[in-house]
Amino acid sequence: MYSKPYIGVDWGTSRMRAMLIEEGVSAPDRDHIAYGDGIAKLNRPIADVLLETIEPWTSKFGKLNIVMAGMVGSNIGWRETGYVDCPATLHELSAHAEGFNQCGHKMAILPGLRCENPMGQADLMRGEELQMLGWLASNPDASQEDRLFCLPGTHTKWCRMSGSRLESFNTALTGELFALLKEHSILVAKSDVIFAKPFDQDSFLAGVELMLNHPDALLHSLFSTRTRTLTNPDGAGDGPSYMSGLLLGSCVQNALSLYGVPEQGVELIGDPSLCSKYALAIERLGHKSTTLDGIDAIHAGFLAL
Repeated sequence: MYSKPYIGVDWGTSRMRAMLIEEGVSAPDRDHIAYGDGIAKLNRPIADVLLETIEPWTSKFGKLNIVMAGMVGSNIGWRETGYVDCPATLHELSAHAEGFNQCGHKMAILPGLRCENPMGQADLMRGEELQMLGWLASNPDASQEDRLFCLPGTHTKWCRMSGSRLESFNTALTGELFALLKEHSILVAKSDVIFAKPFDQDSFLAGVELMLNHPDALLHSLFSTRTRTLTNPDGAGDGPSYMSGLLLGSCVQNALSLYGVPEQGVELIGDPSLCSKYALAIERLGHKSTTLDGIDAIHAGFLAL
């Protein structure tokens, strides 16, 4: 019997990704993914944006079920859903979803997750849990082992899993801090922002190396992004790549100190280009990692639901 597809929407602060989820299709078709603005960028009703984005699919299939995750369920989103306390079993998230109808479509928004992080502070998550659920679905033989996940991004998440349970996580503002310092500080020359150079691995690893040798000195090291260029312009390398190495090196070093490193190393989920930078830092610190493309993880997470 033919089963209609449904639509999965990963709607974050800065970006929205909608994808057609079809029975028996285990990998996402890039032609079946639509992108739009994130919740914080919208200047018109959320429902209008969603229905416009998915119109090619609804024109073909009619009314469809729609499952949403991420900041769409936050206090700046469409409908505020609650938080599930950790430890939490990711396969059970759908039981806490809020369902409603909109223009003939059955919709559901998944809840967020809440924990006390290793520093004893409250931490929150919306959306990344779906990617980890996708990783579990893609790696069923590994699902009962302890794992350390890193989901790089504007707000990088480090998560400790045991089986299908998320035990604890914490958030690092690595990506947001990099953007702020690059655009709004004196550390990076304006010419390096306007005429951005390709990523320079040697400059990046120089920053990681400094954090390896001085793991508690990030604030005292950041100014070297500027002084390297002023005192040795021909040998300083690329400023943004170096500063990225400082920030990612500190992020990785601190997370591994908080959580320890399982024998399997670190599981990276996200944009492959960004994950590759984290992989370089993790390797330089003496550990291994594997990477799962974030789009593949989201698709697998929606299928698992």
